Amino acid sequence: MLGDPLKEEIQTAYSLLLDEKGYRARHCQKTMIAEIARTLGDEESEQHICVVEAGTGTGKTVAYAMAAIPIAKHLKKKVVIATATVALQEQIVYQDLPDIRKHSGLEFSYALAKGRRRYVCLSRLDLALQEGNSMNHTLSFFDEQRPGESRDDNVIFDAMVTSLGKGEWDGERDSWPEELDGSTWGRVSTDHAQCTQRRCSHYENCYFYRARENVHRVDVIVTNQDLVLSDLMMGGGAVLPDPEDTIYIFDEGHHLPEKAGNHFSHVLSLYGTRGWLQQMATSLSLAQADVPGFTYILDGLDEIVDQACERLDDAAAILQALQPEAEATDDGWLYRYPNGVLDEEIARAAATLATSFERLDSLVEQLLPVIESTIEETPVAAREPLEHWLSVVGAMSDRLSSALGLWQNYASPEMVPPYARWVRFSAMSQVEGMEMQLASHPVSVSDELHERLWSRCAGAVLTSATISVARDFASFQMKSGIDASQQFASLPSPFRFQEQATLRIPAMESDPGDADAHTAELAGLIPDLAREERGTLVLFTSWRQMLRVYDEMESVFRGQVLMQGDLSKMEILTRHKQAIDDGEASTIFGLASFAEGVDLPGDYCKHVIIAKIPFAVPDDPVDATRSEWIESRGGNAFYEVMLPGAVLRVVQAAGRLLRTETDSGKVTILDRRVVTRRYGRVILDSLPPFAREIS
Repeated sequence: MLGDPLKEEIQTAYSLLLDEKGYRARHCQKTMIAEIARTLGDEESEQHICVVEAGTGTGKTVAYAMAAIPIAKHLKKKVVIATATVALQEQIVYQDLPDIRKHSGLEFSYALAKGRRRYVCLSRLDLALQEGNSMNHTLSFFDEQRPGESRDDNVIFDAMVTSLGKGEWDGERDSWPEELDGSTWGRVSTDHAQCTQRRCSHYENCYFYRARENVHRVDVIVTNQDLVLSDLMMGGGAVLPDPEDTIYIFDEGHHLPEKAGNHFSHVLSLYGTRGWLQQMATSLSLAQADVPGFTYILDGLDEIVDQACERLDDAAAILQALQPEAEATDDGWLYRYPNGVLDEEIARAAATLATSFERLDSLVEQLLPVIESTIEETPVAAREPLEHWLSVVGAMSDRLSSALGLWQNYASPEMVPPYARWVRFSAMSQVEGMEMQLASHPVSVSDELHERLWSRCAGAVLTSATISVARDFASFQMKSGIDASQQFASLPSPFRFQEQATLRIPAMESDPGDADAHTAELAGLIPDLAREERGTLVLFTSWRQMLRVYDEMESVFRGQVLMQGDLSKMEILTRHKQAIDDGEASTIFGLASFAEGVDLPGDYCKHVIIAKIPFAVPDDPVDATRSEWIESRGGNAFYEVMLPGAVLRVVQAAGRLLRTETDSGKVTILDRRVVTRRYGRVILDSLPPFAREIS
């Protein structure tokens, strides 16, 4: 049970914050604080995970900070706040936490944690500036799509050195004053595999490690969900504090299962792998000049590489036979293994490849301690070539381990729960022929998340405006691996939905099942609907339909449309707001990325138009395999997978309308299935209780 002194500290801090800011207490916010405090503060209870669904306007950041920070300090634990988007991360660090600390009386320190890739690597920056460096080709292979030497890049790199020297730049990509191309930044950043850590001659001045030291000294760490998952994949405690010493808060928590699935998946390009294996052998033969200790270890390397390449060719011949059965996609052809079950022939080929890659991985692992010991015995001034090879060999080891994971996965013809497994065929060039990309993705991450996170953490809070389906958390429990015995709550919104907004389902002649007729009708309806308000957001489920609607609309209306793909998301939002501020009409055409995380309060968005119920595409290999798995267990894939996903996406889209308690407007759904199909009732019941106009 939460002790009285702790309870009083939380209540006092909350009251002080409200008084200082001139806010009034919100019932939903007070309830959220109480739910979290009861769950995290009772050390004797088996409940240590609290899942809270709370709508826009609740003030979720204040609620979880007020409850979690005092409890964590009392338990001598760290708080890690992990978001799904950079925008929310920055809002928490630069607005919310400073405000809470200033006005609540709570004393706590905080910092933003980013991965290595967000910081400049001084060693890589040095190498990038060394024109004609004979070792550059070995690094270039590990940087995907790295361009050749560029005068513009060198100007940027010189400017970086100057800014660092003057103390005008902190080494973070996000604080560099200009937009940096991904390939340019890739040349001067690194990852955990290539980082040489304490053996790097720049270690004492490393911006990543400086930031990391600060992270471990503060009470509250703000980061993204991907970094949390990467840390857990490395065993926990590698970059962030140990899970056992951490209370995690996953804001935008509905994203966590999907992000976890991406971290536990495997991808490998067959001919690309063959190419880097051969280049690896060449690079390591060059390394022997700088690291004589390599010689005895590398004896036999060429033979193992040749054997692996032969086995890759054998696998290619087996997979090539699948292409006639593959489905055409926008970027090639895709063959999905039904139920994720492989045939014995490719499983046997994968098993032999797993053996080859295991031998290569073991061999390369032996090289790392040799380089490390050589560095220790070498004067600091002469260490640069060795540090370079330590980085290169680390990258080789990481890539071999990744490839080994794919082959080990494919070596098991059938897995429970299954992995979605597929082969994507794409043309490399007329000369090179067809590339084959193999992939595997778990249909369920519940066991992995339970083992790596829920069973280890000191506590956890997951919150979002969209987690349940009509207040039923069963779907999220299944996806996340959080046991039903933990605490789940769906809180009422502070908005007066019936007074503030109207949901409209207009009469239509077409059904989305007839794509051509539905698209044509949308092109006729949307201009008239958008003219009702100056600020309108139109959300589509596919590029194809959005582009066709745009092309078929009257040309006069197109002048007020800002369409995703023509400009960056940030530029679209900036121009849209400027047009509204100038008294003009503006309509945004967007896809899924505009249905979430977009904040357009007041006149910026008075009308949200949803073109179609956003069901997942039927040919998505992960959803298709997950559906087969559920059906094989006697379940109903549509009601357990497809419909819950669509419901959450509709609710997210509708949530773009009301951002404050004074906003008003309407949501129009141009898909009659919400009233003509039985499942439509689930969607309508999940939406906020807007006033309704259903034709």
